[in-house]
Amino acid sequence: MHTSQGVVGFLLLCNLVFAAWIYDHQPIKAHSTDFVKSSPETTPNAGNQNQVNVRQSVAYWLPKLAPAGKQPLSVDGYKFYRDVTDYGAKNDGSEDASEAINAAVRDGNRCGQDCGRTFSLGAIVYFPFIGDPNNRPIIKGCDTFKGAALFDVNPYVPGGSLREKHRYINQEQFFRQIRNFIFDMTEMPLSTDIDDQPLAPTGLHWQNAQATSLQNLQFRMPKSTGEDRVTHIGIFTENGSGGFVSGSQQYTARNIKYTSCATAVEMLWDWGFNWQEANSTIRNVKTGILTNDRTHGAPNIVLDNVAMSNVESMVQVHGGDLLLSGTPDDTTIALWATGRRYTGGDGTSETGDLTMPSKPEGLLANGRLFSRSRPQYEDLDASAFMVATDKGIANDGTGDQTQKINAFLQEAQAVNAIAYFPAGIYQVQGTVKIPTGSKLQGSSWSQVSFTFLHLRRKLLTGSKVMGTGSFFEDSSNPQVMVQVGKKGDRGSLEIVDMLFTVKGPTAGAILMEWNVRGDSQGSAGMWDSHFRVGGALGSDLDHRTCPTSGVNEKCIAASLLLHVTPEASGYFENVWAWIADHDNDITIDPQDLAASRVNVYAARGMLIESLGPSWFYATSAEHAVLYQYQLYEAKNIYLGHIQTETPYYQPAPLAPEPFSTGSFSGDPDFADCTEDSCKESWALRIIDSSQVILHSAGMYSFFSNYTEDCVNTEDCQQRIAQVTGSNNITLFNIFTKGSREIASGNGS
Repeated sequence: MHTSQGVVGFLLLCNLVFAAWIYDHQPIKAHSTDFVKSSPETTPNAGNQNQVNVRQSVAYWLPKLAPAGKQPLSVDGYKFYRDVTDYGAKNDGSEDASEAINAAVRDGNRCGQDCGRTFSLGAIVYFPFIGDPNNRPIIKGCDTFKGAALFDVNPYVPGGSLREKHRYINQEQFFRQIRNFIFDMTEMPLSTDIDDQPLAPTGLHWQNAQATSLQNLQFRMPKSTGEDRVTHIGIFTENGSGGFVSGSQQYTARNIKYTSCATAVEMLWDWGFNWQEANSTIRNVKTGILTNDRTHGAPNIVLDNVAMSNVESMVQVHGGDLLLSGTPDDTTIALWATGRRYTGGDGTSETGDLTMPSKPEGLLANGRLFSRSRPQYEDLDASAFMVATDKGIANDGTGDQTQKINAFLQEAQAVNAIAYFPAGIYQVQGTVKIPTGSKLQGSSWSQVSFTFLHLRRKLLTGSKVMGTGSFFEDSSNPQVMVQVGKKGDRGSLEIVDMLFTVKGPTAGAILMEWNVRGDSQGSAGMWDSHFRVGGALGSDLDHRTCPTSGVNEKCIAASLLLHVTPEASGYFENVWAWIADHDNDITIDPQDLAASRVNVYAARGMLIESLGPSWFYATSAEHAVLYQYQLYEAKNIYLGHIQTETPYYQPAPLAPEPFSTGSFSGDPDFADCTEDSCKESWALRIIDSSQVILHSAGMYSFFSNYTEDCVNTEDCQQRIAQVTGSNNITLFNIFTKGSREIASGNGS
């Protein structure tokens, strides 16, 4: 196995690289909070080609540790870790590396054109789609390049219906990351057409859904000269669930810098987009934000603490009214919005300044909402890590690894080592206890999983902790699968790239209990880590066991996915809590969505009782029976673009079935309901809480017992969000589908 310390220099591409199999594409439907995370280096940059690709003396740890990973459910001999230089890619820019890189991506008969989707064939392709953050690989497009993009995660397929024009259903492409690259497009032609398909030179064609992220990317493009206007695009996302030059359902973008771009961001369409810290200043432009002509519905736009300088028109309707004028001076817009506003039951369309609600000081840093990018530990080498499999812990989905994992975590924390979980499935039948002061690093979403004692079938890909067994079986006596710190603990703790899942039935499982309170802002946090219940090979919660014909007790799989307890606080970024609505590893026609549907039952999504400060950036919770998000007696909470879906099977059975209520604080009992469509899962409940800020929420109810007739009439369920007994609650940009009530109080 080649384990060199980085693919340095640059690789020349004259054809697109198919970047679709980055990690395993994991569960769920389309409509989700997908996360584009952009570190300060994620930069669309026209010109200025003299920027230095920063290099450090530390040897990056990933190429030494990642080869220990495995995909237990793949075929014998399957390579999880691939280095493109082993496949013939020259990293000196001397020849076209396209075919060599594509060979590294394809190796092992992975999920290609007719596959549709899978969780069991993940891989790390290195450099590809993870580069060395200390010496980012340069992907250089040649002057004869043809194709949609240098990296293309969902290639166009000529002909066919709209869905068939892409290799995959874009809303069902999950669990993907691209990190640490420089895309050099300076010599690419103005047109990269293939046959009769018009294409513009593009760095990244990004069409994905939940649990996806981009980090530490730079796009170098030429500047226009004279009449030769450049057509280059950094990132193109025409649909799916997120992107930059984008038409998308919802996304979050952080820490993005634009330099000398003709157009910084063009929004083709979207349902919601949270631009967090996107250019602290809009400077020296004619138009800051250009919006549509409002003929087919005007968007809601909120500007919160945005600075401008030398701007002629800040918000302008295309071919129409000026909504917010600019200024030649340095000015900060405290809070301005255009759209529909509610201060009671009736909303009105308004444009203009808003009174700034108070923001809890604990959520702010230098007057802005605090944020912290995912740790990459790029200043450490492999000696700073302790490897789980070196301690005799099995990552093949067999046995009970609970005691070994707990001993390993204690040992790693005691010597201040990062606990590294190579890709695989770590089966546990008791509570994993993560001590405060720990740092956990997974690999392609290392999988921690609960499983029954008598089940020994292997599980999915990535680094996963899988819970199973009789310990987690009783919903009337819920048990914690992963305990993060002890109640009352204060300190630091970091979790990166982990997946927490179950092997059913596990009706009493609490997948994670978060107890630690950070001793400083962002010191206790979790990044790019997710919860998945069912819908995957080896989960025993698939389309055969859990058909849509009714409730199977073997498919009652969790009591609660994430519990942030009252004394705790945390920073959560790109966290997806998904109860399966479909089997993502189904072997029948992957385009047949009805055939892949499953009824898997988990009672609650995220229960947040934290007194704060706590931050939730780009999180999503879907298909829990009682609620997706519940804030109960919580305080000082920031929710940055959340997304939810109501279970497709409801109201059959009616909530709270097949669970009883009362096991957790603030459980809804639905006793006030007078019709079946009321007895359905809440997307968001804010109960007896204060000092809560929400920037965007997409809350969707697409079905009534799998029928979609209710979507057009917007009455799949009666109510979807509730605020009661609370104060100082500020909600921006709520958008719903299928609910008669947008927001409800106590019975109204």
